[in-house]
Amino acid sequence: MSLSPGIKDLPTISQVTSAVEKALKKPRSLDFLTFSGNGEPSIHPDFPAIVCSVKEIVSRLRPNAKLALLSNSSRVMVPEILSAICLFDAPMMKLDAGDEDTFFALNQPAENIRFADIIDGLKEIPNLIIQSIMIDGAISNIRGAAHRAWIDTLLEIKPREVHIYSSERPTADETVVCVSPAKLKVIEEDLNSRFGLNVTAYWFENF
Repeated sequence: MSLSPGIKDLPTISQVTSAVEKALKKPRSLDFLTFSGNGEPSIHPDFPAIVCSVKEIVSRLRPNAKLALLSNSSRVMVPEILSAICLFDAPMMKLDAGDEDTFFALNQPAENIRFADIIDGLKEIPNLIIQSIMIDGAISNIRGAAHRAWIDTLLEIKPREVHIYSSERPTADETVVCVSPAKLKVIEEDLNSRFGLNVTAYWFENF
């Protein structure tokens, strides 16, 4: 959810929980209920309360369903946000770099975001799933010191799974080189065989 339209335009706790309860009462199969949106879900001012409320509803109406989260990891250093993230069965958190320089060059975060704080927060999350975009060009995380730093950081935070992919469409920065499925597969096999990480590469079949 993005705060750009203004906080007044965000759904309230009751609106979210009412919509979730209504949806879960419908006769449909459901494996996961995923928090995502047009922006970062955890910037909603009531994110922790919404997570707790939705988790209660899911436990009551669909006890076999799991809660998933798609997050850019930018708020894991906030204690109440981290506590809420730890409630998810499948917290899928972004980590595209293993060092501060590559992180700032690739992700261009807000000035108050510190790479070290993100890593400290990710270490605390159980069932952690890391999602990383692989790119080459003027900025690269698939070769050299930046790639090794990313691997070392993954070994440090010990995620349950790592999902890697590349851009499937042209980027705003013409210096960005997308990584082919063949190269993604090489990275997957290298990290699995040499480092014991549980890595899966993803791409569209028509890449």
